[in-house]
Amino acid sequence: MSATTLSRRPRLAAVTSVAVVAAVCGTALLPAAAYADALAAKPLSIAFSAPTPAGPLVRGGATESYTVSATNGNDTAVEFSANVLGIPVGGSPIDSSQVNVAVVPVTAPATDVAVGSQGPSVVLTLRPHGEKFSRFSIPAKATYTWKVTVGLAKSFPSNDGNLTLTFDTGGYESNPSHSIPAVTFQASPAIRIGTITDRFGGATQVSAAKPAIFSLDVDNQNGGGHYDKSLRTEVTALGGSAQKLDLFVWISGRWVDVAAPDHVNTWLLPDIPAGLAGDRTYHYKLKLAVPTGQEPTTAKVLNLTAKTALSSGNTSVIASAGRNLTVLPGAPATTPTGKPSGLPAATTSATPTPSASSTTKSPAAQATTDAPPVNTKGSLARTGANGSNGTLAAGAGVLVALGVALAFLGLRRRRNLQG
Repeated sequence: MSATTLSRRPRLAAVTSVAVVAAVCGTALLPAAAYADALAAKPLSIAFSAPTPAGPLVRGGATESYTVSATNGNDTAVEFSANVLGIPVGGSPIDSSQVNVAVVPVTAPATDVAVGSQGPSVVLTLRPHGEKFSRFSIPAKATYTWKVTVGLAKSFPSNDGNLTLTFDTGGYESNPSHSIPAVTFQASPAIRIGTITDRFGGATQVSAAKPAIFSLDVDNQNGGGHYDKSLRTEVTALGGSAQKLDLFVWISGRWVDVAAPDHVNTWLLPDIPAGLAGDRTYHYKLKLAVPTGQEPTTAKVLNLTAKTALSSGNTSVIASAGRNLTVLPGAPATTPTGKPSGLPAATTSATPTPSASSTTKSPAAQATTDAPPVNTKGSLARTGANGSNGTLAAGAGVLVALGVALAFLGLRRRRNLQG
């Protein structure tokens, strides 16, 4: 399984562990009601029982259980490879340490559970015991049932309001006329669920004679909770032809060279500290420059992108932005005596112009890059370990529908889970 994650050095280890433990209480059920049509009309019939006990899930609280049944209405056996997806509803991806999910066979054969991640979600893959790459074979007219127990760990993200569990099999999802059932567990306390966005502003052209002064705003829009972990943003400037650039970030009244730990024109900005709250914006002031001797002879158009993720745990990309950057030909400007090369003539000229899509926020809602540790060449800031195979949601009535949509999109990319 794979998802887009931020590149960094050292390469981040895949998240493979899980707390398959019990822990919490309550749920809001989206009932698996409309499965009364003839079983023979679909490969398998998937049904959920009502979770018990009822009520919202509390971080670090008691668990809740329900059963999942897969019925083969055909006259011949059907091969069946099943996955349970835990999809967060809110701003933060989750890893296996933040949810407690256990799957136990009831009328199904002995079952092994492998744990991984897909995008922002945790995935539990069910296999026959001792057969890592095999599928279940459900006999004709037979039903296999599993008991699923779920709870939230104390570390379940503060800005995730709910957790949606859905159950998938490749044969079932290939029939678009039947929805995959899902259960949404509401987390307590209830929060306003928001999203995070990246937004560029300022210059879109750079040359050896004139660096590009621009901005990047990481905006936690409408979030009711805060980010428990720090956030990391990767910036790239790539295109069809190679053109080396240098990136600088304005910190504590000076331009600081940003490290490019893995690739040319791929940089990791200083982390946004943990605690970025809802309706707050984190502002980076940035500068791109053409290194001496790297001036192009003709104009080149590069794709400038930003991708933001948690700096540890599940590092699936949760926000991104992109626009074109034109590198113009020309010789470097002559540096007047006494002025350091590469710096603006005055600091006021480095103030970025907000993009047209920027929204006005109060001074209290603004954060700047003056505070975080400097992420410079030779001293790359590192925060925790995260997954290299790791890469968000709307209001209450749409949450489960969104969870199911995410499952459809993610599962078609995850065939390696199903052997």
